[in-house]
Amino acid sequence: MEPRPASVLSKLIILITAIFVTYIIILNLWFSVYTNSILYALITIPVFAAVLFLSLKMNILPASFAIMVFIMAFLFKGTLAFFADTRPVSDFSLFYKYAVDLIQGKKALEQYLYFKTWAYQTGPVIYYAGIMKLFGTGLLPLKLVNCFFMAGSNMLVYLIARKVSNDFTARFISFLYLIYPAPYFLAAVLTNQHFAACMFLAGIYLLLLEHKNILVRGIAAAIFIAAGNAVRPLGPVIITAVVVWCIVEALNHKSVAKILLSAVLVAVYLTANLGLSAAVKSTGINAEGLNNNFPLWKFVAGLNQQSKGQFSYDDQNKIYVIEDFSKRNKVALKTIKERVSVEPHKLLEFFGTKVLVMWAEFDTLAWEFYEDDNGKLKAPARMEKAEQVAVRVEKMFYILVFLLLLTGLIKALASRDIPSGIKLLSIILLCYFGVHLLIEIQVRYRYFAVLIVFILAASGSEVLFTSFKKYKKSSML
Repeated sequence: MEPRPASVLSKLIILITAIFVTYIIILNLWFSVYTNSILYALITIPVFAAVLFLSLKMNILPASFAIMVFIMAFLFKGTLAFFADTRPVSDFSLFYKYAVDLIQGKKALEQYLYFKTWAYQTGPVIYYAGIMKLFGTGLLPLKLVNCFFMAGSNMLVYLIARKVSNDFTARFISFLYLIYPAPYFLAAVLTNQHFAACMFLAGIYLLLLEHKNILVRGIAAAIFIAAGNAVRPLGPVIITAVVVWCIVEALNHKSVAKILLSAVLVAVYLTANLGLSAAVKSTGINAEGLNNNFPLWKFVAGLNQQSKGQFSYDDQNKIYVIEDFSKRNKVALKTIKERVSVEPHKLLEFFGTKVLVMWAEFDTLAWEFYEDDNGKLKAPARMEKAEQVAVRVEKMFYILVFLLLLTGLIKALASRDIPSGIKLLSIILLCYFGVHLLIEIQVRYRYFAVLIVFILAASGSEVLFTSFKKYKKSSML
């Protein structure tokens, strides 16, 4: 059967993604020249070549490879987490403190302003309390379980990449992610990102299992995405992207199957969210459930031009501390309106600055290796030189993978039929990019998006393999 030509809408989605990715690459190249990072490509390019050769020569079954990647990722990251003396700070410190309280029977988190305002942060507390209930109180069990889910994400990078490309490129990309430095900067950190990212990827993988029962896929994917959302609230972004993808596919194939899938997904996702929130209330852990009682805050912070869209103590001291929620919302809404009421060119310049900060600046070792100095993270002297090298090597990895992503998008634009998985992942990226133009940003918030970037880069990686006879032969089978 001849493949159906890609719709104009599908091409438009890929084109917009390609334009934004090109912009990010240009910013990163400029930033790399400005910070004298380009020479570190002399380290990363040979590594890419070695991984490429290894991916081509390794002759094991896909299931065996997936297990191998999982084990290697867990061992590599788990070893770092075991030896790194990382202490939780900021929100992570709160998660740990109240998780310990929870297993000691102390509940009613709504009595604290933080958990009354952002009740959804009860999710990470319950997650860590559950781990400590199983494996004992302390930081190490939490770190190692996080590494388990990081390994799961690495395995899912491989499995999903096989859906958008082929086994050779999927191996190449999953190996690259295995040695990509940035995740190691968070391996020993009690962030809620590791578990959530793994759950979101599991949901995406299930959605791409085209030959499985559509109802089962929709239900299972929704449950995984809801589980991830309970620990890190990115679920709405992913669900929105999936619904858009289903509509695009339904229009392209003139089929109601994808509409049914999106309806099932949304219904189960909302039901699961309500059920989890009700369970938190009924157990007395937090009377507010998993609600977000101050959603405007992310926009207050994200539209602050002085802080470049990042957290602002000034906003915290003026707005967050207002105890009357109704009054606080009014002040927040007024602040947001003032911040978007500037001249259009200034707003565009601000958005450009946010893109630079989030998508082009150096990653950081602060969360894992810095020391707490009166509430502020400070780099120990012994780390300064090592950090300069580490972030520059990471930057070259980052740029090269983005270049592979762009190559894959250009290939998709030139093709008659765009793989469904490429469309879904591109829409997720666009939604993620768009949301972070408006809300609070940090460099570490690109964690989940970079996983998607690596997966999409598998398609672009095909150009690296075309000169190998073994690859040519397998690709014709």
